[in-house]
Amino acid sequence: MFITVKFGENESLLCNPSCAVINLLNSIRRRAGYANTNVCLDLSDETGLVKELDAHRHDYATKYLVSHGTYILVKKLAAVAASVAASTTDELESERGSQATYVPLLANYSDHFPNYRVHVHNIEKRLKLRSQASKSPSPAGFRGTKSSRAKPPNSRASIRRK
Repeated sequence: MFITVKFGENESLLCNPSCAVINLLNSIRRRAGYANTNVCLDLSDETGLVKELDAHRHDYATKYLVSHGTYILVKKLAAVAASVAASTTDELESERGSQATYVPLLANYSDHFPNYRVHVHNIEKRLKLRSQASKSPSPAGFRGTKSSRAKPPNSRASIRRK
């Protein structure tokens, strides 16, 4: 199992994602020349969907990455730094309400991937909708409370009272 990571002037790295995300990102950081920097790196697929691997550092990377897939190395900017950089760079695209902005580290990425647009899959909206619905999705969650249930006549409580 392997993935290809594109960065720089159309350089590519062949990586094995069968490890923890933190180890994969450290390997990519070192091999791409960002070892001595404080840059927060992540990967995006060929459409620009950022994988947000930083949030899953201790999971296996194979859980989030497809075998034989091609990924683009992106740099994660904090919200404050992103607003300053956005005024000087045309490459930045961010989702509304997101905490960070991502910059592709592949030069001329639009030549290689014409449909590439950096975006983040927003899960928060779906989670809020689920939490507002019902407390339990199973039918067992809709049963009445103990006090409203009728006890069968042979229950232990009725036997002890006799």
